[in-house]
Amino acid sequence: MNAPLTDSTAQQLAAHGVEALAEMEALYQATPLAQSDMHALRSWRPKATLYQRLKPLLALQAGSRIRQTIVDGHRLSYWEGGVHSATPVVLLHGFGASKENWGFLGAHLKRHYRLLAPDLPGFGDSQFDPDCDYDCATQADRVAEWLRSIGVQRAQLVGSSMGGAIAAQLAARHPALVAGLCLMNAAGVPGKRVSLLESGLAAGRNDLAPATRGQTPRVFQITLHHRQRWLGLMLSVLVAPEMSHRKPVNDFLFGHLVRSLIPTYQILGDISAPTLVLWGDSDQALDVTCVDAFCERIDQARAMVLPGVGHLPMLEVPALTARVLGDFWQSAKE
Repeated sequence: MNAPLTDSTAQQLAAHGVEALAEMEALYQATPLAQSDMHALRSWRPKATLYQRLKPLLALQAGSRIRQTIVDGHRLSYWEGGVHSATPVVLLHGFGASKENWGFLGAHLKRHYRLLAPDLPGFGDSQFDPDCDYDCATQADRVAEWLRSIGVQRAQLVGSSMGGAIAAQLAARHPALVAGLCLMNAAGVPGKRVSLLESGLAAGRNDLAPATRGQTPRVFQITLHHRQRWLGLMLSVLVAPEMSHRKPVNDFLFGHLVRSLIPTYQILGDISAPTLVLWGDSDQALDVTCVDAFCERIDQARAMVLPGVGHLPMLEVPALTARVLGDFWQSAKE
């Protein structure tokens, strides 16, 4: 648990955080990445890939079925599985990813929890509309609408990277829905050091949105620990056609994420749910020093840093991640 801060110290830290995020946003907006070709976006359509055909098998691994519904005018694809009568666990994926990122972790959680994992609107198999907003607050409201529509009154919430920023917004805006919150290598705060991802963005390169298949391995060099290079190579081969095809959409969505950072940072103090800040110590996308910023902003947050892990603990060490989450959820009951 983090020690309480005086009001003046908290205000100084908050002002510094907003300033750092504003500088980051200004650097991004000055690059070509911030420009969108709306004609290309309106004509963009998903295409069939091998990865698409394998998705039902990944759902089975996680003990889930693929379902669809309509949320805020978007067709929403999601996993539902595990034990229906057990505690609901809602898993929100990161930028450029999809619900399939939770397959390894879901395999460890499915015997004890009800699993719910959406493709966030605009991502994966959920609908994208270039005339809609995809900022984190709007996405959080969509997730809240979806949960209520399927009868979930209260759930444990886990958000990875961008999904962490959306989860934080959800916990602040819809507190009755959130029994506990895990921010896993989450976006929404500035670190004390510049990460490799942030360095690339400042130079006008988004390593999470490859333009070609050949650039896809870089995604996993940034997001996985170097010891996971074989997993990274396997994943890059699998998802390269889809990621490169989604390049214009991902650039558009990333701009909405960048514009969400300051509002997300500012609402962290409104979070009342028990919160675990979980990070890999070797994260090259969002530096591990972000842990301190989250704990400074969220009362009673606790932190755990996993050694030898990068940006995606649920892919790199799923058994350990499941154990840590289970311990956190159990301790929050006591």
